[in-house]
Amino acid sequence: MEQNYDYDVIVVGAGPAGTCTAIHAARSGLQVLLLDQRTLPREKACGDGLSSMALAELNRIGALKRLLEVPHTPVQKIAYHAPDGRSVTVPILKMDESLPATGIICRRILLDNLLAEMAVEAGVEVVDWCRVRSLMVREGQACGVRAERGGGREMAWTARVVVGADGSESVVARQMDMPRYREFRALAVRGYFRQVLGIRGNIEIHFPEESLPGYVWFHPTETSVTNVGLALPMDVVKQGNIKPKQVLRRALESPGLAERFAFAEQMGELEAGVLPVGNPMREVHGNGFVLVGDAAGLVNPCSSEGITNALISARIAGPVIADACLSGSCDEAALRQYPYQLWKEIGPSIEMGGRLLGLRTPKAIGSLIRSAARRPHNAGWISGVLLGSALPSEDLESFLGYINFFAK
Repeated sequence: MEQNYDYDVIVVGAGPAGTCTAIHAARSGLQVLLLDQRTLPREKACGDGLSSMALAELNRIGALKRLLEVPHTPVQKIAYHAPDGRSVTVPILKMDESLPATGIICRRILLDNLLAEMAVEAGVEVVDWCRVRSLMVREGQACGVRAERGGGREMAWTARVVVGADGSESVVARQMDMPRYREFRALAVRGYFRQVLGIRGNIEIHFPEESLPGYVWFHPTETSVTNVGLALPMDVVKQGNIKPKQVLRRALESPGLAERFAFAEQMGELEAGVLPVGNPMREVHGNGFVLVGDAAGLVNPCSSEGITNALISARIAGPVIADACLSGSCDEAALRQYPYQLWKEIGPSIEMGGRLLGLRTPKAIGSLIRSAARRPHNAGWISGVLLGSALPSEDLESFLGYINFFAK
């Protein structure tokens, strides 16, 4: 006898990955419930940057035009600063010439709120201030959630598929006994500063020697406020007993940056967060469930950027879930196309990013920045190498051999 469900899909987490998965699923004709533990709209610690590839994904669902109507800062160039003081400013590679923007800085509260509005318009039921406590499991297959709504109200809903979009410490992943992959993590620290001198509307990437192979970013917002942050691989943090907040503060007090922060005012506290780094061997689905975004661990290991891959995971997950629901089976085999398509699309860039991170030394960075300054026609290409994003499509081994030349 056919089981009756409250919904076809329950999505846990209303960040970009979860909300866009809900949108794709609803547009495929599914009944979707989207849950978030906080009251919407809410802030989220993030670098606030949206790459050209992220904008292309948002354009696919009709969100880009509307996003460009909310406060944001368009960016077309990145300035790279080597440990030896050399710098170069290069254009951001544009993935789609038809797009009206190359890259933008937009606060997450605005992006997430816009996507939530679009989810409601697509027919998604959105319930906020609702913390999922556990999953319902029948014969080893996820089939719903138990949650607590504000005020201690106990809630429970059933669904054919549960989507974990609830971050690096995903309740869905834990409840379904997924591997933790703690060796694939990075740490980010972010804060906002008013009146940073010399901000000219470009993204800035600084490579202080103390932070390598991590980096410091400056992202200008639409006001006089700058999003300033640091990203470091977790193994570096642990091995060196590093305190990232102190590393960031020391970087901002270094000779190259101290003058620029002489009159700067920090707004609020520095916030730290764990970044689940991508690994193509990672398990991201099972019986009755899939993981997307940070819950699936899709952060680029070199750039530490996660929104692009989060949006890609949503775009792939939605139709796969719809096909499974239509087939009448939502077990592990029915959802297997999701990891297959996901890692086929983003696996090469994640592998490349990890290998480039290992080459991020003061000497290699200095050589690449000098090369970009001498060869402007290669500047955009070298930009992708330095940050590990928007990488060229050449053969992996020959490309890495070329990069190794700079590291010698």
